[in-house]
Amino acid sequence: MSGLTGDWDKLNNLLNPERLQKKLHQATARVGNYGVSEIKKGIVSGAPAGEKFTPLSPMTIENRKKRHGKASTRPLIDNGDLVGSITYAIPNPDTVFIGVKKTAKGGADQANIAAVHEFGCTIPVTPKMRAYMHYQGVHLKPTTQYINIPPRPFLSPIFNSNEFREKIAKIYLRAIKSAFFADSGGSSGGENAGGGGSGGSGGGDGRLRDEHGRFISRK
Repeated sequence: MSGLTGDWDKLNNLLNPERLQKKLHQATARVGNYGVSEIKKGIVSGAPAGEKFTPLSPMTIENRKKRHGKASTRPLIDNGDLVGSITYAIPNPDTVFIGVKKTAKGGADQANIAAVHEFGCTIPVTPKMRAYMHYQGVHLKPTTQYINIPPRPFLSPIFNSNEFREKIAKIYLRAIKSAFFADSGGSSGGENAGGGGSGGSGGGDGRLRDEHGRFISRK
């Protein structure tokens, strides 16, 4: 490398790992906020990423009516606890968890509820459960042995959508460009177009040259 000349301070500034890590952390936080917002919107709309929830059963609607005095027919929205529990966490600069944290206050219960909604489940009806539901005014048929809760995914449709993936890519691309070109006059692209110096030294645009005066490509 002894035959290379140019603005090495500028190159070292471009490769600043601390700035890159900071920009990545900021981008990851933006991804987390965006993911939480999209998941909540999907629950409220009843169709995350355009995939409509399975309608509630008449039994569930009746149970809600007895508990709240009114019959809401919107899946995943009863008292608002699930929507309110959606959050994000950043374990390292380029990784984000989006969902329901078990470590939050009351998070274990909400995480279990979230898993039931996301994947569905089949619950055996025990005598104790039958008696409790009867007390709540929900009377199961003697032949009912299981309660089937269909999956109503509210996480995977968002995470798997092209719109979400493209948004994440754009957020990180902007962060990386910002990290590498923070001090290059606002340019977000590669080398500056136009003139530079000549000869064997660094040109006026700060690009690196070899001992023959040829520009060195920055990739």
